[in-house]
Amino acid sequence: MKPIQFKKDVLPHLVAIIVFLAITVLFFQPIFFGNQSLSQGDITQWRASAQELIEYREQTGEEGLWTNSIFGGMPAYLISVKWGNELIKTTHAIFALGLPHPVRIIFVAMLSFYIMLLCFKVRPYVALIGAVAFGLSSYNIIGLTAGHNARISAVSFMPLVMGGIHLCLNRNKLLGFSLTALALAMQLRVNHLQITYYLAFIIGIYLILQAIHAYKSNELKPFATKAAMLALAGTLAVGTFFGEFYATYEYGKYSNRGASELSQQVDDEMNADGLSPTYAFQYSNGTWDPFTLFIPNALGGNGPFPANKALAEALTRSQVTGAQQQQYLRGIPTYWGKESATTYYAGAIMVFLFVVGILFVEKRYVIWLVAVAVLGIMLSYGRNMAWFNNLMFDYFPGYNKFRSVTFTIVMPIFSIALLGSLGLEKLLQTKLDKAIQKKFYIALGSTAGLALLLAIGAGMFSFRSGFDAQLPETLIDAIHSDRKYIFRMDALRAFAFIAAFAIMLWLYLNDKVSKFVGLTILVVIGLADVLLVSSRFISDANYVNQSRAQNYVASQADQYILANKTEGDRVADLTRQFYDAQSSYFHHLISGYHGARVRRYQELIDNAILPEVQAATQQIQQGQRQLTGIPILNMLNTKFFIINPNSPQGALVNNGANGSAWFVNDLVFVNDADGEFNETQKLTDTKNIAVVNSNEVPESTATSANGTITLTDYHPGYWKYESNNSEAGFAVFSEVHYPKGFEVTIDGEPAEMKRANYILRALEIPAGNHTIEFNFAPKIYTTGTVVMWIFSILVLLLFIGSVAVSLRKK
Repeated sequence: MKPIQFKKDVLPHLVAIIVFLAITVLFFQPIFFGNQSLSQGDITQWRASAQELIEYREQTGEEGLWTNSIFGGMPAYLISVKWGNELIKTTHAIFALGLPHPVRIIFVAMLSFYIMLLCFKVRPYVALIGAVAFGLSSYNIIGLTAGHNARISAVSFMPLVMGGIHLCLNRNKLLGFSLTALALAMQLRVNHLQITYYLAFIIGIYLILQAIHAYKSNELKPFATKAAMLALAGTLAVGTFFGEFYATYEYGKYSNRGASELSQQVDDEMNADGLSPTYAFQYSNGTWDPFTLFIPNALGGNGPFPANKALAEALTRSQVTGAQQQQYLRGIPTYWGKESATTYYAGAIMVFLFVVGILFVEKRYVIWLVAVAVLGIMLSYGRNMAWFNNLMFDYFPGYNKFRSVTFTIVMPIFSIALLGSLGLEKLLQTKLDKAIQKKFYIALGSTAGLALLLAIGAGMFSFRSGFDAQLPETLIDAIHSDRKYIFRMDALRAFAFIAAFAIMLWLYLNDKVSKFVGLTILVVIGLADVLLVSSRFISDANYVNQSRAQNYVASQADQYILANKTEGDRVADLTRQFYDAQSSYFHHLISGYHGARVRRYQELIDNAILPEVQAATQQIQQGQRQLTGIPILNMLNTKFFIINPNSPQGALVNNGANGSAWFVNDLVFVNDADGEFNETQKLTDTKNIAVVNSNEVPESTATSANGTITLTDYHPGYWKYESNNSEAGFAVFSEVHYPKGFEVTIDGEPAEMKRANYILRALEIPAGNHTIEFNFAPKIYTTGTVVMWIFSILVLLLFIGSVAVSLRKK
């Protein structure tokens, strides 16, 4: 048993945590000192979509599992539902030292990477450099400012999971086992399975190479034992996420990420299970885009042109000055690649150290991390490397569920930071001789030398963009000159940082400076590299006053609707894009903002709802106030159209809306989903005629419109109706049908929910006065919540116990 020494065993880690805290606070100082918050577009949309659920939770203490706020209604699993992993959530908050969300994500990313590097036996001050390089990579900052909180939070726990796995296999199997379980539980809790999927690539390649090493070392049996422990750790972590995962999996089958029930569509790609390749690869990297990992503005970036260079001078000569000149400098793209201007920077110094790692680190780790980096870049190319990515999309399990493949660039960022840190640690342990110095100079020449060569030879590139054809010919030369200047300056920047770091490293290795001074300067240079670039992607414009209420102030049109609506009414906001959820803060929309929509509803959006919205817009522009030719919008009970938010008359009342429920006179029977889809679009009178599938609704079903149905009570996931009908009839409800989780009763007796008009709920109702209730109460929520609580307690107890045992041994 060895005693814990404060200076050796505690102080370095305390210093690291203080540095991470200081960086977080200073980098986001308007939040800590200015009473402001990040302006995040996606979070603004999410908050509006979730408002109904949040209000219900605050008022009742219960969870709403369905929301009518967006897309006519959908399960709330992926919007705002609390499950049984609140203990894991609390652990996450403790790990983040109580820092505010979402900026705590950056702190967690740095701390997680730091812990992982300690698990790899990297000394604390080297681990500090790698941790900041990873945590403050522009990938994380750009994602955070966009509002991709779940994605970046999932990224922040990737290193902690990897650290636990490595610790289990190589040093402390019990602590590594429990750390893996806890880290993965926290990573899963933020529910961004796309990043978890990429983490699986990293882990999978690592385990294969570790198994090969164990086989060659005749240590396959102990490896198998530890691998089994890791499998158990994974099982425990999944247990803390079980209900949420299964609900997401179940919903996925009925969402636009599942297979269509239609045999034919306009776009054949949409028939497959999963996303279409066109949609999934919409955001793909161009051939040279990953070069921004090394030189941030290698392809121009997305910033403004310099205020005192060639373009500004050309505009001044053309008598364009003042605000108009600023508009030009900001409006013309500096980016001259072929895809997206997004700059994902790993750090010039870290790329230099990555090459050092390739030359000095043990080959199994080199092969692993180089393979991960190359795979991540290849995947990020999407449609621009179709031969490879189409194979992945078609044959790799689950890969076709995700889009925005540029997100895979997190894999090389992870690999560069890890192998770079391992390389620096190995170099610091190595005594310099001629062979070592030769490798050192190779790494320096291949990175700093390349950067200098690119700066000198910048004129070899065209700097032309596809956007240039839209610009005056008199400005083209100046634009290309400024793009070359931007490229050259960042290439020289990369050279300068690598050179400064390498010189200090050489002095340190040759005992020309004290260890304390040398390490301190190395840390400062390493931190400055990524800090200065990351600061380019956040400014005062990214902050707003802390009160979120200003994002959701009811307009005059909103106020009119709120004063005049009845339960079940829906709204179409014609003043916003269709895929926008801002108005859902106050209303139930036919539109919205969410990546996973009910598949059948999405198919009607593409083929009927959007065309009808366009038709309604044209009629309104022509001065019509009684809208015609919108039967699908009517059956969704689209009662209000927002046409001018700033006027009480800016909300047009649609008197043709069908209401919350109605009895139909006649049924059109079809035999399959194609028939439902096609015949529904042919309906001109959805109030009196409904399309049903004869496999679900008997052709002998009675119909009679002699009756009324009124929605008398609603809250998320619950609908109560009162019906009064003199004859047995078939009722259609303006609510989206979903085949799982509904409990339907008539006068307290179970009834079978039907489907009509491809997407709506329907019910056979006997004559008389009846109380009808729909309750969305999927068993997976109640069962899953209990399971998640049990596994959360197990994971935490195991971790606490393993830490106690490890400390006793220490």
